[in-house]
Amino acid sequence: MPSLFHRLGLPAALSLCMAVACGAAMAQSGKKQPVSPVAPPTTKAPAIDTTTPVLNPRAARKAAETVVAEVEGRPITLGEVADAIRALPPADQKRPYDDLFQMVINRLVRVQALLIQAQRQGIEGDPEVRRRMKAASDAVLVSEYLRRENEKLATEQVLLDRYQKDVAGKPGPEELHLWGIQVPTEAQARAIIAELQGGADFATVARKASQDVTAINGGDLGWVTRAELAPEVAGVAFGTLPGTLVTTPIAGPAGWLVIKVEARRPRAAPPFTAVRSQLLNAMTQETTPDLANKALAQVTVREYGLSGQELDFQTGEPVEYRPGRAPGEK
Repeated sequence: MPSLFHRLGLPAALSLCMAVACGAAMAQSGKKQPVSPVAPPTTKAPAIDTTTPVLNPRAARKAAETVVAEVEGRPITLGEVADAIRALPPADQKRPYDDLFQMVINRLVRVQALLIQAQRQGIEGDPEVRRRMKAASDAVLVSEYLRRENEKLATEQVLLDRYQKDVAGKPGPEELHLWGIQVPTEAQARAIIAELQGGADFATVARKASQDVTAINGGDLGWVTRAELAPEVAGVAFGTLPGTLVTTPIAGPAGWLVIKVEARRPRAAPPFTAVRSQLLNAMTQETTPDLANKALAQVTVREYGLSGQELDFQTGEPVEYRPGRAPGEK
């Protein structure tokens, strides 16, 4: 489960599934799980997460298709696990892969269990649901089309030039070394603050009382930027001097938060490999209007007003029909 101090990078429903999974994952910690007969020899360095610049596509496909769990006979693959990990906030992706692997497996299993119940109730046949499912499917296809088109334009040299211009040698965003404790009620949070003000060790208290996933690390959230934090936490944390315990509990998405700001510094400029995908995404946003206009020029569009009268798609004005006019002809 992503730390509740961090900004979540998942849709709300999947975040809920992650929250459900967290309890089971923590309950199972320390227990050795049975090994799938088709599992890879190790999950510490899966082929699909390799940092090697060039990866054999055939090996990548084979690794991605490895089945790591089944729900009612429906497979969950290593590729799906990798996709789910990539969707996590950056701070959570830094956790040990073994921890992420088990956490995501728990989430994906529960998602499948919920999906099966939805299908058994025939929810996918609802017209509104079908429209939303089609919209989601269309969005994935469009996003992939734009990505592939931009990869043709964004050569490594183009991306490197952009990196040198926009990123290299420049300080990154300001970041904080933050500590946190999450508890269910405001009263518990205030009691913890009083305990810390009395001289108690933050890490010791966090291990004993915090319900956040960072409790095992004594509540250490590490170095985080404003963008990596939940808004309610960022607003308070970045307004606090280093070395300061915040003496007012913060109402979080699933409890009350107690935070301590350890230190502050500008983040060093990230290496090219760390921001390559961000540079590509930025170029994608810039080129999308042109790609959309080119796509539009290659299709026939007919628009109709609420009255049923045909409108000119570009101007919105009613189309005047002429005798013998073919459909779509102006």
